[in-house]
Amino acid sequence: MHHRIAGVRDDLILGGTKARFIAQVFDGVHEAAYASPPEGGVQTAIATVARCLGKRATIFVAARTRPHPRTLETARLGAKVVPISPGYLSVVQSRAREYCRNTGASLTPSAQKSPAL
Repeated sequence: MHHRIAGVRDDLILGGTKARFIAQVFDGVHEAAYASPPEGGVQTAIATVARCLGKRATIFVAARTRPHPRTLETARLGAKVVPISPGYLSVVQSRAREYCRNTGASLTPSAQKSPAL
């Protein structure tokens, strides 16, 4: 409360603001796949929601010598993290699409918006 106004601290919610609405990614699917930049926050939100819903999340991310802290948190939350080299986002997105074709996982919308599709 601040001056009689109730506020929501999204920074205190695991997965942040994105975790509040990203559950729809899992509607009717057993697994969601996402192509993420290493520093992206969506990977953590997807992993958080997948864990809460008892679903699977697979995150494709550029390979790094030392993984970004968000990628490490994503793995700790139970998501399968797939490092991709070379780590160009277009290559990461391509591997995510290929994975979905081969496994039946659902590709998340942001990865589907790539002009290379």
